[in-house]
Amino acid sequence: MDKIERKGIALFITLLIIASILSIVAVSFSYLEVVQKRSGVVSATIQGNLLYKNTVTVLKRFFPKGKVDKRKIELIYTIPLNLKENKSGFNIVLSCKPLLVAIPINWLNEKFTKRDTERFELAKEVLEQLLERHNIEEADLFVDMVYSAVNGTELSERGRLKRRAGIYSREEFNLIVDDYFFKTQDEKIYSINWDRYFIFLDVTEEAKIDGHYITAELVSIIFDVPIDSVKDYWSSSGEDRKGGGLKDFIADGGGDTAFNGKLFSDKPLNAMRCEERFFYRDGYYGFKFDYSDERSLNFEFIGEL
Repeated sequence: MDKIERKGIALFITLLIIASILSIVAVSFSYLEVVQKRSGVVSATIQGNLLYKNTVTVLKRFFPKGKVDKRKIELIYTIPLNLKENKSGFNIVLSCKPLLVAIPINWLNEKFTKRDTERFELAKEVLEQLLERHNIEEADLFVDMVYSAVNGTELSERGRLKRRAGIYSREEFNLIVDDYFFKTQDEKIYSINWDRYFIFLDVTEEAKIDGHYITAELVSIIFDVPIDSVKDYWSSSGEDRKGGGLKDFIADGGGDTAFNGKLFSDKPLNAMRCEERFFYRDGYYGFKFDYSDERSLNFEFIGEL
């Protein structure tokens, strides 16, 4: 091997070493970027938790338990709260909407039949009417699936342990709808706008439907009134144009059933679902939570928007 060949091999080996070092450096920098990004998300999560606690404290002052201020409630549902400080770039936007606007799906739990049956019967009747109106092929099967989930009688995948009782999110309910479809191939189950009739969250046994912000679709099906007639009487905010609520709607001849104070509130409820967005480290993040009578729950950090 001559001198030129030896130099060529040495140069080739040197280039391989340099290439290997550069690849290691590149991987290292990529890892550092991931770590920094994750660190930013963690910091944003901590910041979100702090803002969440402060926001709930403010809501408790404005909407204390047992006190209803119709003007404040209407204001927070209509105009998002925007706080901005130009010097630091701090910025938050809080928007809220009525929470108990439909029937809690967990009213189908058998515990409601022990105290009184009215909540259970209302939920059952609306569910069955919905399935009938949309010509669901295996209505009894779907009802059984929902009952099983709400009462915790559904077995786990291994068939040993029962799942926890209740449906606490729209995602959980969606799984039941999907499961029904896979069993029956009945696509009509997806034609039902479930959010206009049911809400999917944890509620107390004393919970009521907000009589001022109840959905027009639910009013229509409960009181057997044409939906167009309800919408003509009801405003887009869910409150009728005369300034009253469901009680006044019924009194004015909208339905043939007396107002039930056990199931519906005759005043707006201090119960709302809120979403807050905030600016942090050159990015926007958000979180959601429910607020009801000085109780906050179902906190969900959305992440970067």
